[in-house]
Amino acid sequence: MRFDSDTLEFNKVLNKLVSYASTNLAKSEIEELKPENNFSNIGEKLDEVEEALNSIIKYDSLPLGGIYNIKNSVIRSSLGGILNASELLDISSTIAGISNILKYRSYLNSQKISVINLNKYFDGLIYNQKLKNEINTAIDTKGMVVDNASPGLFLVRKNLNSAQNRLRSKMNELLISRASQLTENLIVSRGNRLCLPVKAEFKNTFGGIIHDESSSGTTVYIEPSSCIELSNQIESLINQEKKEVELVLKGLSLLVSSDSENLLSNLTILTNLDIIYAKALYAKAYDMTKPEINENGYVNLIKARHPLIDKETVVPTDIYFGKEFNIIIITGPNTGGKTVVLKTVGLLTLMMQSGMFIPAAIGSKLAVFDNVFVDIGDEQSIEQSLSTFSSHMTKICNIVNQINYNSLVLLDELGSGTDPKEGASLAISIIEYMKERGTRVITTTHYSDLKAYAYSKNDICNASVEFNSETLQPTYKLLMGVPGKSNAILIAQRLGLNEKILANARELMDNRVTDSQELMEKLDVENAKISSIKNEYEHMISEYNSRISELEKEKNNLTQNREKFIESAKKEADEIIEKAKLDSLELIEKIEKMKANQNFKEHELADIKYTVRNLTKKEIESKLFDENLQIGDFVHIGSYNKDGIIINIKKDKYDVQVGQFTMTFKKSDLTKTKAPAKRKETKSRMQNKVTSNAKLELDLRGFRYEEVASEIDSFIDQAYLANMSMISIIHGFGTGAVRDAVQSYLKRSPYVKSYRYGGEGEGLNGVTVVYLK
Repeated sequence: MRFDSDTLEFNKVLNKLVSYASTNLAKSEIEELKPENNFSNIGEKLDEVEEALNSIIKYDSLPLGGIYNIKNSVIRSSLGGILNASELLDISSTIAGISNILKYRSYLNSQKISVINLNKYFDGLIYNQKLKNEINTAIDTKGMVVDNASPGLFLVRKNLNSAQNRLRSKMNELLISRASQLTENLIVSRGNRLCLPVKAEFKNTFGGIIHDESSSGTTVYIEPSSCIELSNQIESLINQEKKEVELVLKGLSLLVSSDSENLLSNLTILTNLDIIYAKALYAKAYDMTKPEINENGYVNLIKARHPLIDKETVVPTDIYFGKEFNIIIITGPNTGGKTVVLKTVGLLTLMMQSGMFIPAAIGSKLAVFDNVFVDIGDEQSIEQSLSTFSSHMTKICNIVNQINYNSLVLLDELGSGTDPKEGASLAISIIEYMKERGTRVITTTHYSDLKAYAYSKNDICNASVEFNSETLQPTYKLLMGVPGKSNAILIAQRLGLNEKILANARELMDNRVTDSQELMEKLDVENAKISSIKNEYEHMISEYNSRISELEKEKNNLTQNREKFIESAKKEADEIIEKAKLDSLELIEKIEKMKANQNFKEHELADIKYTVRNLTKKEIESKLFDENLQIGDFVHIGSYNKDGIIINIKKDKYDVQVGQFTMTFKKSDLTKTKAPAKRKETKSRMQNKVTSNAKLELDLRGFRYEEVASEIDSFIDQAYLANMSMISIIHGFGTGAVRDAVQSYLKRSPYVKSYRYGGEGEGLNGVTVVYLK
């Protein structure tokens, strides 16, 4: 098996593909991607890319954020190595990334988006939530091992913090008491020991260890005698802290080691998924399609584009072989696009055999070959002192010795670089040899003898690149069944060559035309007519297929846009609701400021709070009908959750009396309601009731993360209305999830002045003490 990838510049295609991959592992593997010749494997890979592309179009791409190359870290842990905090966080992040991918698969399933071929990857992923939680509990997002990672570490850091505070206190006392002996009123660090800047004249009487001296010699940095023992204690505690941290990291590394097999398997699966989705994203960006593949050597490319030429300027190519004929001889002028045709066929074959879609129209067919041999270019081999002819012939010798019936051979200017008659004869002999072995061959040439040879063989096809005789420019369009012409005399005429020279050239050419050449010219005319009709029909079929493809894309886009629109609408509705909540909370604050001067009832304030916190889309969207409102009607003001009575109407302005106030609203703000019932409870009774129900502490141990907000909400309401200034929330140590939920809520609450962890006798970090406004 041999594929001349370098000659075809397949590496440039892979470089484009790399840009669509997310992980470094996938990028590295793509750079080393090689074509294969296993028909079933290739078909399976193309099916996988098809499913990935379909899921991207109908939903979104695979979420691969947070996936790291943890391979070396996992292997090192399995060999007994201790991982650092950064490595452990990468492992935790990768596990979290697996969770996101499994959620992605669940969504695809819920939307009936088929991923039958991708399921083997999704099913193979193992999500170790316990390991992730263990790492996240012990290490914070900055990569620091937290105090609560182990009892030993907690105790050591507590003692260390206490000792450091005592040392600072002693040093501060000396700053004051020995100020006259110091050059500056500050504490400095020298060699991890705290020192004071002492005037040089007091260095023998100050007492302590000299650790440094200023460049001028006027200041010496002395560690006071009274601080030496405490500094030694701190140094010892720091060493103990390092050992405790190392024990935590070792324990976590052992957990990684015990799951190393699953972690490495996950990494392989994630890399494969990244490569598949990168191929799909590349296909989407360049309008590529899935080719139909076969093992019969049949190729039929429709509107095929060279993948390295800008899709806006490249001229699509239609080319087919492998049924009526296995060999194509392409003729035509230089720079007419003959070599581009060769490279397009070769590159698209390599892309397909690497499990990639191709830039061609729907319905294009490609064969899976064992070998793709290429000889393109006319450079001389300077190192070997070979001529152009010798260089080409050396390559062709190697090709001839390796070909079989399932090989594709692409030859540029076969037989060139020597005498035309001899070169043409050699070229025909080479083609005959390859034809006998069933090899598929596409070759370019300038030799007329090869065109005549092709006419005499039913299993060889002439083709050419079209040339516009009016503009003297190639169109780069391939014409199957039509041989090309050099057009040398015509080009010379257009460029202004002397007419006498042109006439003589025509006469010489006419004298050299043989009967067979005359027949060939007549055949060229007939072939051109037939080819024109055939191209017209093929163009119609291609347009039909293209329209089907466009309609399919439009359908997919509509589906995708519909889902995105729904998501966008939901997001917009949520934002409206959140804004309504914030506006209402501001209103509550204003009402509370007015409490001292106005007759507000506490239970009405509680009603407002309850309504704001439980505001829903239904309440916002319920006002969908029109009502006939008149003076004297009782109405409900949705934005304030209050009832009132209409006392005046002027166009779309409604004056509503709400308690002691008169406010103006639009009709859309009001809903007709019944007259309100009289309230029975007095302010003092309600306050007594609230006060009796209020508690000083809330115990959330055993609660789930999502249950925390509603519990705190009710608890703070009771405490606030009971005029409590300080409360306690018990959340315990645990994984820290409940603690994080508590503090996340407190940050957003307008009723919280400040909060802190519990101190000695208050529950330490297992309790949050809250001060209310």
